Amino acid sequence: MPQLESQIVTASDAFKQNKSVMLGLLFIGGFFRSLQFTSINTIAYAEVDHARVSRATALVSVGQQLAVSTGVAVGAMAVELSLQFRGDGILQAADFPPAFLAVAAISALSTVIFWRLAPDAGAEMANRLPAPSEPKDQRGG
Repeated sequence: MPQLESQIVTASDAFKQNKSVMLGLLFIGGFFRSLQFTSINTIAYAEVDHARVSRATALVSVGQQLAVSTGVAVGAMAVELSLQFRGDGILQAADFPPAFLAVAAISALSTVIFWRLAPDAGAEMANRLPAPSEPKDQRGG
């Protein structure tokens, strides 16, 4: 009986340690996801006139919902293709990694869009507009 208690205590300690790591990773992932959504939402309105912000808000919200639902659909399709490729009708844990990789690869493609942004994109949203340049003398003398 003491051996069983020792194993239970060891398993409990391992769970507590893994739980701390898991919570830490979830916290860090949540922080960066929140940072991403905040910055994308901010830059989405960077060049929108104040009179059209309400329309832009609706458009951005619809775009985000479509992106999320497309991600779910692509993930479900990847799980189904993995299941069909394996030739078994029973869903297993091994069917999910290809779906995660497919959705991650598609998400990683969005970095191309962000690389193409100008370095000062969204600067007006943070009140960091570049200083106006000096007007050139047109007299030519």
